[in-house]
Formats: sequence, C-alpha cells, structure tokens
Amino acid sequence: MHLLNNGSQVEQIPAIKSREGIGGYFSESNEDDAPSYPGADWFNAVIREFQTALTRYGVPFDPDNFDHLSRLIQFTALPVGTPQPLMSDTAPEGWAIMKGQAFDTELFPVTASLFPDGIIPDMRGRGLIGKEDGETVGAFAEGQVKSHGHEGSSVSSTNLGTKYTNTTGNHAHSQTIYRGNDINWNSSYGGPYPVGTDDQLGAATVGRINAAGNHNHYVALGEHGHSLTIALNGALKNTIDHLKCNWIVRLA
Repeated sequence: MHLLNNGSQVEQIPAIKSREGIGGYFSESNEDDAPSYPGADWFNAVIREFQTALTRYGVPFDPDNFDHLSRLIQFTALPVGTPQPLMSDTAPEGWAIMKGQAFDTELFPVTASLFPDGIIPDMRGRGLIGKEDGETVGAFAEGQVKSHGHEGSSVSSTNLGTKYTNTTGNHAHSQTIYRGNDINWNSSYGGPYPVGTDDQLGAATVGRINAAGNHNHYVALGEHGHSLTIALNGALKNTIDHLKCNWIVRLA
C-alpha cells in the first residue's frame, strides 16, 4: 500500500490504540448492528508491511508507479528455468520434476521460451556446473577424469651387461678299469694297468684324467626391461558423498 500523500497525513506513526477482542474480519453488520471500520491503525499497519518488504529487498518506492508488488515478486520468487533440489518424488503444484519429459508449450509459454523444443531437461543422475564464456547454456558434457599419472607406472630399459661367476672349481675325475679271469696288462694308458675282459673278476680305480684348474663362467644379460600393469580401482563415474533428490523446475 502506498503512503498517504494528500495533505492529511502525519510524518510520524501515531501511537497504536488498545486492541479489543481477537483478530477478525470486516463485516457490514457486527454484533452492534453496525459495519466494521478499519481505522488508522489498520491502514498504517498495511502501509508498514508494504514499505518494510520493499526496503528489505531493495525495491525503491515511487508513488507514481504501481509495479512495486510485481517487482518484489521478481526478487523473491525463483525465475522460471531455475532447477531446485526437492526431497520428494512428488513435485509441488506449478512445478515439474526434470526427467526429460514433454510439456505443453502453449500452456506454459515462459517455460517454452527457455526450452523451445518442449522437452524439460533430464537431470536424473546429473549435477550442475557454471558454464565458461563461449559455452552454451544447458549443453550436456560427459564426465571426464582429470589427466594424471601413477607413480611407478613407467619402466625403463636397463643394460645389465655380462655377468661372471667367481674363479674357483679346481678338480679332477677318477676312472675305474675292470679286469677279467686272465689278467692282462696293457700299457695303452701309460701301463701296465689291468684291462677288463668279458667275465670281470674285479676292478681297479686309477686317477688318470687330467685335473681342471680354477676357472669361471659368464652369461651375457644385455638390454632388457619389464612390463608393469596398474590395477583398476574405483567406480564407473567420479562421485562425491551425496544424497539423492529430484531436480524440479517451475512452470509458467
């Protein structure tokens, strides 16, 4: 309600008179068979309610304009197209759950100006993020994992060269020569030694194989590497701790 501005107004709010009875409504004929009347206190209370709301939301008062309430509603009401989380499966009157469904563009022209294809965006399982300059409002972007590496996921090739054993192994082997019934002496081994026949009666062991001195062995290992597998970890998508809700949007 506008401030009184016809010359009969006062600059200071008058003291409020004592109230009588409980709050009620206007009547053309009350218990005294007389109509109800508001009085200055009632009108002043309405003016103060109105002016307080304008001041709180920064709507300047202009006695020559009559759009204060509509401007106040614009400040306090969510614009059409603003997604809101709702902890219910039932949207309130005038709202719709955002799940990719069609709506009546003729019945809700303001909503249609934002979604001209007549389809409410599907917000199931999706979040919102502010767009960068040059990006399109409402455009869908597939989730991505930020480029990163894993410690130890790279293996370099190494040349191990040639490896030698230690220098040991001085040893010799003995030889057993069998002899038969008629003992023959043979000097072919540097003789005479007993030589075996078909029916052997005994054996003599002699150490005539040359000894092998200390020596070593080597293995050429050369250039080589090893493969490494990083085990999979995590879920199908990047997520944070969250509560499930329905995204809703106002229809108008």
